[in-house]
Amino acid sequence: MSKKDTLDSELIQTWLGIDETIKEEEKLNTLLYDKATGLPTLPLFMKRIKQILSEHNRLGILCVNVVKYTEIEELYGWKVFDKIMREIAKVLTEMTGLVMREDDIVSLLMVSGNAFVIVLSPSRLRELTQNDVSKVKTRLIKYLDSKFRDQFFASLRHNFSCYVGASLIKANKDIRIERLVYNGLEEAFEDSNYYRSKDVEIRSFRLKDIIKNEDIHIVFQPVVDLLTHKVFAYEALSRGPAYTEFENPSKMFKVAYEAGLVLDLERLCRKKIFQSINDLKDDYLLFVNIEPESVADSRWRQITSSGLLVDIGISPERIVLEITERCAIADFASFRSALKYFRSLGFKVSVDDAGAGYGSLEAIAEIKPDFIKMDMSLIRGVHQDQIRQQLVKIFVLLAENTGIELVVEGIETSEELRTLVDLGVKSGQGYFFAYPNESFVEVESMDWVK
Repeated sequence: MSKKDTLDSELIQTWLGIDETIKEEEKLNTLLYDKATGLPTLPLFMKRIKQILSEHNRLGILCVNVVKYTEIEELYGWKVFDKIMREIAKVLTEMTGLVMREDDIVSLLMVSGNAFVIVLSPSRLRELTQNDVSKVKTRLIKYLDSKFRDQFFASLRHNFSCYVGASLIKANKDIRIERLVYNGLEEAFEDSNYYRSKDVEIRSFRLKDIIKNEDIHIVFQPVVDLLTHKVFAYEALSRGPAYTEFENPSKMFKVAYEAGLVLDLERLCRKKIFQSINDLKDDYLLFVNIEPESVADSRWRQITSSGLLVDIGISPERIVLEITERCAIADFASFRSALKYFRSLGFKVSVDDAGAGYGSLEAIAEIKPDFIKMDMSLIRGVHQDQIRQQLVKIFVLLAENTGIELVVEGIETSEELRTLVDLGVKSGQGYFFAYPNESFVEVESMDWVK
């Protein structure tokens, strides 16, 4: 297991040992139920676990680890992730009596966590074996897979997954119960992470095929002057094969980082972009996403020196390199040096997802960009949120005082737009104006803010 996925030994053992305190403070019971799922957490069952180990010497445990491929809270809000956990809890609970025994216990490892723990009830006929636990795990996986085809899960399936692990705990009078349970949990998590690793391996092969077959297409989203209601730029967005998990660029680049394919994928995306902009009019800017580690890519310099940009009819002055933050910028001195070359040719620079990700404020201070793109997570519901409004004001003031142009991303409603204009925002993009399209769509003139 990676350090990120490894259970915190001291924390979990302390958590499991809280059942002794519960005996003294019965009011704690209510605090050990997860509000989102309504499920009890594992400490509430430690008494039952001790009883099973005492009477049967063995205990089967399954863990269901919900892995977020992207930050679901940032993309859809915390309520959506809570709903995902609630729906999974419902599925697991209804499985008791179907693929599991009615006496099997479904719990959450910790309050507000993302891991479920199932305590298997002992066999009445014989001693529980590892094979018995594995069979239940297999049935559980098949049942979950069938349920994940339902409409709600299908719409979000590319942003999360569940990996099931199993372990068999054997009683040992020389080891504390809490330590035995912790060891069993760690073994079950290691088991689930093995299948997660295999999953990553399979996805890496799929991505290699996508790159080999150049199965990427480009869509463009307009960037709008909120005062004149005119489009002044387009952002080029890469998409993988339609109706696959790789249609989501965040997922595609996440796998690329895991598989060491970032440069290959970015080169392909760049190639596709330059093949797709023949119809871009002369007075529009083009925002091109670029990963931090790709800034020093020698292929970029070949493009600028080969005359390719002249051949396709776009000058460097019209290209804005939009620095994404899927990974941290480790060395700003080297990064600035690489950017200096592009700026000397006329390229402009933008910091993407400002207000989210890895140190975007530090990136603004170090890079001194021409544009700042404010992250959509700070714009959702801005008309109803005083904190978000104050954050927008801070970015507006920063832009005014530094000469940087502020672009707000993710505008979806007229209420959000009206609030942003009132706060002094001059440029934006989002579904309110237009969805990404393979052509350069114009935005209909309308009285947006009345």
